[in-house]
Amino acid sequence: MFKKLVFRKVITVAENQRVLVFKNEQLARVLIPGKHKIWDFKGELTFVSYDINNLYFSEKNAKRLYKNNPTLSEHIAHWKLANNEVGLLNVNDLLTGIVAPSEHLYLWKDAGDIRLERISIEEHIEVDSKTLSLINRAGANSATRLIKSERTIAVKPIANVNVEKDHVGLLYLNGQLFKKLAAGQHGFWQFNHTIELKSYDCRAQMLEVSGQEILSKDRVSLRINLSASIKVHNAELAASSVDNVNDYVYKALQLALREAVGTKTLDDILLDKLYVNETVKGLVTAQLSDMGITLLSVGVKDIILPGEMKAILNQVVEAQKAAEANVIKRREETSATRSLHNTAKVMENNPTLMRLKELEALEKVADKIDSLTVYGGLEGLMNGVVKIT
Repeated sequence: MFKKLVFRKVITVAENQRVLVFKNEQLARVLIPGKHKIWDFKGELTFVSYDINNLYFSEKNAKRLYKNNPTLSEHIAHWKLANNEVGLLNVNDLLTGIVAPSEHLYLWKDAGDIRLERISIEEHIEVDSKTLSLINRAGANSATRLIKSERTIAVKPIANVNVEKDHVGLLYLNGQLFKKLAAGQHGFWQFNHTIELKSYDCRAQMLEVSGQEILSKDRVSLRINLSASIKVHNAELAASSVDNVNDYVYKALQLALREAVGTKTLDDILLDKLYVNETVKGLVTAQLSDMGITLLSVGVKDIILPGEMKAILNQVVEAQKAAEANVIKRREETSATRSLHNTAKVMENNPTLMRLKELEALEKVADKIDSLTVYGGLEGLMNGVVKIT
């Protein structure tokens, strides 16, 4: 029996398809939607079907095919981005993705109304608020939506930078200070650049310096806790001077506290409670100001003594208070005796005053007696019951 040879092939192309016909591995033609009858006597033809709904012509040899076959340009649009450009790809007026710099883009023309907006990332590294909002809303700021040949790329096209309220942001571009940012949302193209943000709180901040063991001039071990209030008045100067503002201020206050306590005895420190505050502030204020930081206030929260020293100090205070109480008692007794002596002198030379004193004494006695029997009349009562001599 003879095998029937089929030399005519019928290819049906759907509305969303395009078929590339290759003859001896060379592109011969592009089939559009419809039914096509093609003779292939020598079996030299191969057919590759593409779904244009996928939008991208992602053939490995796309660049060479497009260049060597002018007929392909009737169906595929091509864009080439410079190494300092990004593209916003819009299909049917909807943002579809972001095209990376230096990228070749091949798209099926019949997939929709295609528009590519080019942006120079050298002249416009900051993304304007309208474009940033559009990109974020479309979800295009992700590695999966980035249009690039190397699909393994993980970099996000845009660095979203958020500066909180009452903060100031310093944006560094490739290690150099690029711009000072106000509070709000900002976006910057990350292609070919390294983006870094340093944010500083411009409000007054409380900083607690925890207790540390310090020896006073008389070699008493103390533990002192400080509380300080600071404010960054020049963020650029602070950023260029110190890596971490709070850490630097903390250590500066610790060193100043050691110097202040080490030059005074325990008695001096306890007697002059403002000495430590004023001395520490005086030692640190100018140093911090030169770095863009204002020291608003500093104060001692606690002075903690060792257990033995605390007991001794309590005994000293107790003895001092007992001595003071004894002095006050003796002073009052002396004053009372002196007053009695003066009163006696006055009554000695004044019989009438003496008699009034007797009547006052009689009144006090009468208050304590329920009943009184008098013999000899009123004169006997007055002369016999009470008599001051």
